[in-house]
Amino acid sequence: MHVEKMAEAIGRAPYAALDGLMRALWAAVALEQIDEAQALLLSESIDARRTPNRCAQAAADQGFHPVRLTPPRKHQRPPERSEAIERRRRLAASGPMPPALAARFTTGELAVMRIVRDEFQARQICTLCLDAIAAKAGVSRTLAKNAIRQAKRLGIIEVRERRRAGAKSLPNVVTVIDREWLAWIKRANSVSKNRNLITAPLSSDIGVRKLSTTDTRGLREEKRRPPKQQDRAGLACQSHQRTGSRP
Repeated sequence: MHVEKMAEAIGRAPYAALDGLMRALWAAVALEQIDEAQALLLSESIDARRTPNRCAQAAADQGFHPVRLTPPRKHQRPPERSEAIERRRRLAASGPMPPALAARFTTGELAVMRIVRDEFQARQICTLCLDAIAAKAGVSRTLAKNAIRQAKRLGIIEVRERRRAGAKSLPNVVTVIDREWLAWIKRANSVSKNRNLITAPLSSDIGVRKLSTTDTRGLREEKRRPPKQQDRAGLACQSHQRTGSRP
């Protein structure tokens, strides 16, 4: 084995394969394929690869474990997968983007873009974390990240990172910069305002005819109904008494 190949193998080998490389190295020295000076250099590189792992293993054996500054991220799962699927389909079908832009995204990615659009429409920026966006859109965290990355690659949005030294980074600030999408959002705002004006109650009754809520159909029917036989007999008696004749 040549020296270059041995050095490349040492650099890419996992920790469990270092012992085998050490044996192969000294076997090559015994066959005079590698000089002793080169073998010493290669053995030092193998020992350098072993040292960090040995320290970590010794600390673990003594009960010491590395301390993480931030807690590990929990895997996010929806309570009901069917509800998450229905939510993402409903958001994607609501038309969050113009058709030309929407054709470049999948159903789940369109649901993510709808959440970003609503937040931008309300605050002019989107500062929600990826977990919140994914939960509202009914998708996974990875899909939400890929959707935002795809929109940034297409030049539709602008993403500004907020890193902090020695602490967890703040959520990124997402801003919509595409003119076509901005016009689409503005048109949607005007349509919603007009719809609210149409459905709003009237402030005055000028020019509006007031309708009575009293049910008078029974009274009209009684007026139109012919009198009964007893009523007719009573009316006849009253007329004879007035004229002085018998019925």
